[in-house]
Amino acid sequence: MSEPRQPGHTIVTGGASGIGAAVVEILLERGHRVTVLDMQPSDRDGVDSEIADARDEAAVRAAIENAAGRAPVTHLVVCHGIRGAYVPAMEMDLEHMRRLYDIHVVGALAVSREFVRQLDGDAGSIVLISSTTAYRGWVNQVDYGTAKAAERQLMENLAVEWAPLGVRVNAVAPGHTLTPMVEDLARTGYDLGAVEKRTPRGQLATPREMAESIIWLLLDAHHVIGQCLPVDGGWTVVGK
Repeated sequence: MSEPRQPGHTIVTGGASGIGAAVVEILLERGHRVTVLDMQPSDRDGVDSEIADARDEAAVRAAIENAAGRAPVTHLVVCHGIRGAYVPAMEMDLEHMRRLYDIHVVGALAVSREFVRQLDGDAGSIVLISSTTAYRGWVNQVDYGTAKAAERQLMENLAVEWAPLGVRVNAVAPGHTLTPMVEDLARTGYDLGAVEKRTPRGQLATPREMAESIIWLLLDAHHVIGQCLPVDGGWTVVGK
């Protein structure tokens, strides 16, 4: 099956705020129909909104069935998530870690496979959100970093399984981006100034900049399958 011509109907999980909201904005500019699947409703004009917790398989199934009932679904961006605790491994609350894994990894699978079940005719593409914390070791990232590494591996597995169906699956690994989640992290003592100094570009990304890379993988990179693209201003290539 060939990838559908744009515009199509894209589901964006976590699309009510942050990077997800920026993805929604660009999709609307490109003429896509958009359904936001989130724990909170989207207040953006011209967007359909479904309320569901990604951990609730029945709620996810119903939400995606509702979206597909309005118009055939063609693309999916899995952008929901919560921030890590940012504490040493010896202090990590294991219940928090289980919840984070459930949201980021199990939730990503739940949404992705319900989307694929609803595809009608020509297939489309999926972009998951990993993180630069999925690369190498980080202090105080034993929960978020390992969950995002697992999400990156999930993407690779799904890409191999679903490519024969005509479904492209890829991921973006955002570096530090000026979202409410990162701003909240900074209020707990995370040094964003040090991040900017270490980043070759010398600044953090905006949600719009991050969304542009997601859109490229989602809509335009027709022969790209199973890749995780770091979008980090050069962070991951620094050698010292």
